[in-house]
Amino acid sequence: MTKKLLITIVVPFFNEQENLGILFDKICSFIKSRSKEKYEVLFINDCSTDNSAELIKKLIKKKSNFFFYDLKKRSGQSGCFNFAFKKMKGDYFIRIDSDLQDDPKDLTQIVNALKKGKDIVLGVRKDRKHSYILLKITEAYDSFVRFFFKIKSRSFSCSMLGIKYKFIRKLHLKNCDHRFLPLILVSSRGAKLSTVNVSHHQRLFGKSKYNIFKKLVFGFFEFFRVYIRIKKGEYDF
Repeated sequence: MTKKLLITIVVPFFNEQENLGILFDKICSFIKSRSKEKYEVLFINDCSTDNSAELIKKLIKKKSNFFFYDLKKRSGQSGCFNFAFKKMKGDYFIRIDSDLQDDPKDLTQIVNALKKGKDIVLGVRKDRKHSYILLKITEAYDSFVRFFFKIKSRSFSCSMLGIKYKFIRKLHLKNCDHRFLPLILVSSRGAKLSTVNVSHHQRLFGKSKYNIFKKLVFGFFEFFRVYIRIKKGEYDF
């Protein structure tokens, strides 16, 4: 009998109590439809101050393959990723947003591509609901990556992505590095990047933790900081 693949789905969250119950149901429906793989789901709480943690603990109580973790201090998504890298048992790492802007149905495309041997599978939002300014910021970032790293791809940024575990083994991200994870793995660890089209929905509840102002002020500074780290070999195996 062929051994079933174990796939780890990681959901970092901070103050998303209105969204998490809906997301939980959608992830359960997705897993139920995938009998050929095994899944574990890691909900990682980045020190929420609302009812998010209590909600998730209640929802997963009878789910043996769902796990809840509390970070001891605010660490952002990079900190959540680092924690997940150490805790996960899967052959693949899949990350999905907790704000319902990603659609768990699109996990099908991510998983299928990984099973075909892809190293990194990045979702490309085919009908983005972001503002005009944010769309232009993303286009500028993608242009910077193509120019500085000579990597060809339709996009380099999306919250939904899947990665073979071997490429994140012993990887430690610094603050805000999660936004550049595909770039880091392609440039420093030899991973090959592929993309699939995914849906994108308007945020119905809560507010974005990384707004346009922060992206304008910090985004390109963060990019060049990661660029220097990559050139210094800080992310190499």
